[in-house]
Amino acid sequence: MQQPPRMELLTIHERIGFFQNCFKLLTAEATQDEYARKELLGVVMNAMATLETPAETIVRMMHSPIVPSVLTALIKMGALQAIVKSKAPMTVMQLATVTGADELLIVRLMRPLVALRFFLETDVKTYASTPISQMLTAPNFLGGFQFLSAGATKCLAYLPDYLALTGFKSVDSVPGPFEYAMGANEYGEQGMYEWLTSDPPMLANFIAFMSGRRAHRKQWYEMFPADQIILEGARNDDDAILLVDIGGGEGRDAESFRTKFSDVPGRVILQDLPEVINNIEKLDDRVMRMGHDFFMPQPVKDARAYYFRNVFHNWPDVDCLKILENTASAMKKGHSKLLMFEWIFPERDVPLFPSLLDINLMVLLSGMERTESQWRILLDSAGFEIVKFWKTSPDTEGMIEAVLKGENEKDTDAMTEAAPKMENGEATAGMAELVLKMENGKLVDL
Repeated sequence: MQQPPRMELLTIHERIGFFQNCFKLLTAEATQDEYARKELLGVVMNAMATLETPAETIVRMMHSPIVPSVLTALIKMGALQAIVKSKAPMTVMQLATVTGADELLIVRLMRPLVALRFFLETDVKTYASTPISQMLTAPNFLGGFQFLSAGATKCLAYLPDYLALTGFKSVDSVPGPFEYAMGANEYGEQGMYEWLTSDPPMLANFIAFMSGRRAHRKQWYEMFPADQIILEGARNDDDAILLVDIGGGEGRDAESFRTKFSDVPGRVILQDLPEVINNIEKLDDRVMRMGHDFFMPQPVKDARAYYFRNVFHNWPDVDCLKILENTASAMKKGHSKLLMFEWIFPERDVPLFPSLLDINLMVLLSGMERTESQWRILLDSAGFEIVKFWKTSPDTEGMIEAVLKGENEKDTDAMTEAAPKMENGEATAGMAELVLKMENGKLVDL
């Protein structure tokens, strides 16, 4: 077997070449193991952060808005879709014919995207797609990119001015950055949902974006022990209420839970706004539908579990408090539980993706992701005590299990319990877990 070269005898350039060859082999092997791939990616990103000079980092950040902007322009003109659809590379002349855009403009817009490997330049002014551009044409990514570009990107551009106007106060109410940005330096009348209602193509982008996120997400009971959290101590009675899924949209979570635990007695109830419930086309008959606004008192009393998935991060504290108090009023001490599937930020070193998601929520909805201490304060204010923070890792969502104050059903020191790791790609990526649908000209939260 050939022996590896002695590194001390090689020049720096020879060692870099040797490392490059080893890295290709390692990459091929790591792509077969998702956790190994993530580990290797982390090593590469740390190496990049070490090798990149501070000046290079700053310059890269200053130019970072350019790529989303030019990519959005290529999407709008149809160039991205045309290149991906084509079985052969397309010349700039062909693209100009298909899109009606000027050839020189196309060439200039394509240059940074070729450098970033969104496209390949197979010949002079001739372009082919790559796995990145091919993935981008999937409906959820294409819709999400256009929605975030038109909504979040504009709001982020106005964010410094908005914060300066408020004296750099925390964003915790509406009107917020979104209303300010869309009002062109004056607070506008439209919130994000009203804006989507007024722009059907953008609403379609948002629906595609959020539908794609929901389709691949993992259920909470696949991550955490439902037996321990809900089933133990539940009433062995078919008429008892086992779970109420509040703000559950079209009922994917409720239906999945009922199917998974089909032999467990008790009713499963789905709640959302009446217009949402009335427009559900298909739902397991074992899931009861109920129209309800969670800003109103909870009508279902004494359920075993009141479940929310990615609801609270869409709202400022004052609104979350109303939702929680309405829920608490329906709960039975010693029996009912509150379950909240949300991001649970650590107090330091928050991973990049959820921290970016938090900023998007701030500018679009005046919402926020919360740390453990913020969850404790919020729930305590509404009359709850936390039983446990169920978590997998800092870069995935977790479950908050809570009961009414003074219940002492379990150790209320809220010790964090680990759960098995999630498979890659099953953390919720995206912003709010809402899907919007246009029905008879009205916006519906799903």
